Amino acid sequence: MKHPFLHGQHNAERFQDQSVVDRYHLRPAYPPEIFTILNELIVDEPRVVLDIGCGTGNITRPLAEYVARIDAVDLSLPMLECARTLPGGDSPKIRWWHGRAEDVELESPYALVTAGESLHWMEWDVVLPRLARVLTPHSMLAIAYVEGQTARSAPWSEGAEQIKQRFSNNPAYQPFDWITASEKEGFFQKLGERQAAPVVAKQTVEDYIAAQHARSTLSLDTMTAEQAKQFDLEMQELLLPFAQDGLLTFSIVSGITWGKPKSGER
Repeated sequence: MKHPFLHGQHNAERFQDQSVVDRYHLRPAYPPEIFTILNELIVDEPRVVLDIGCGTGNITRPLAEYVARIDAVDLSLPMLECARTLPGGDSPKIRWWHGRAEDVELESPYALVTAGESLHWMEWDVVLPRLARVLTPHSMLAIAYVEGQTARSAPWSEGAEQIKQRFSNNPAYQPFDWITASEKEGFFQKLGERQAAPVVAKQTVEDYIAAQHARSTLSLDTMTAEQAKQFDLEMQELLLPFAQDGLLTFSIVSGITWGKPKSGER
């Protein structure tokens, strides 16, 4: 079984687009509290972590200071190349591995596995049973999220979602609770969750719009020049009235759900 909603392989591959990689740093970052939580979840030795779907290392790089080693895996070589150049990306504790979490060669055991908004791209019936086999006895799979660019509580959120839906390369996409679905299928057992305190962020309107193109559904590689220009114009017209001194202010909400990956046997 693959995930029961259709992102499509072509959407996952959008993270190899250079236009997405170049703007990825404009997406909201995980606040320090997230790494405190992850550190507390590591109770076994050796303190070795696996980060799947690591992207540019937004989890990998800050977490490296807490552990002995992190093996960071991603299908996108451009993402990994970018990760190495970012702060902390050259840490000797990090091994950047190009490949799929489903079949890349691993060096277990791992005292923690992390996934930042990436598991929904993967084949649950392959990757989750595999993770169950490479964990230490008390290890957890920790699924992290950070939500800022959608800014659901912001006064512009509804208008922004309407614009993004019209320009999306995956208009059939619907928000999906993959954790509940994977539990139902016997691939995951949730044991806990915690939300970090909201963090207030400020970003220029220009950067806020550019950050939207760091998402697979709005990759500039899937838009014509005219479409990209029109999207940016409509977003700018929507957002400018909410900006003060050129800056938008919004909250970044992040959190972690943790538990045990399972074989799928219910």
